Amino acid sequence: MKKPLVLIVEDDAFSRLALSDALMYKGIKVVASVDNALDALTAQEKSKPNVALCDLDLGVGPTGIDIAVALRKVDPHIGIILLTSFRDPRLANHEVQPLPVGSILLNKNELRSMSTVLMQIAAALENPTRMRREEWSKSGNFQSLSDNQIEILTSVANGITTSDIAAEKGVSEQAIEKTINRICKNLGIETNSEKNTRVQLVRAYFYGAGKEI
Repeated sequence: MKKPLVLIVEDDAFSRLALSDALMYKGIKVVASVDNALDALTAQEKSKPNVALCDLDLGVGPTGIDIAVALRKVDPHIGIILLTSFRDPRLANHEVQPLPVGSILLNKNELRSMSTVLMQIAAALENPTRMRREEWSKSGNFQSLSDNQIEILTSVANGITTSDIAAEKGVSEQAIEKTINRICKNLGIETNSEKNTRVQLVRAYFYGAGKEI
């Protein structure tokens, strides 16, 4: 079995160092630990990693997904693990581009358990392009939502009224209400009243964003 050669892309210096040290303590070779896209591509050319751990949100500039896509163009078989507090990357940005096939979305809360990280590195190394869409839904059924539904859920969470959402999208309020009902059905939310439904939708959104309210 191949040994993992890991590239870490994380803009927070403390998190980057902590993750790197923890992996090396477990016997994993970290070939490079960088904080931006250019250094990541340079490290790939120089060190030939076979697994990349990329933070989804790298601040201003390319995202972790952008970097993952660029890494895959150079090496179609590099394993990709994206680190994020979001249970669906579209909750961070509904216009985000699709993840490379086989990407593993690893919730940052799980980083407390290095056994989980090591298991995902092994999975990314063994089957870098395996379809894993169903695995992203273990902590919530957000992957069942369309891009339009994700956008409307985000608008609801931001306190935008049904009428304003309808006006922005150029559709009727009834159409938005039907979409909200479908979102609730997919997320297992009971629709008892408008107020209660919105409260539950906001809670669902923040749960998907890895936050508690």
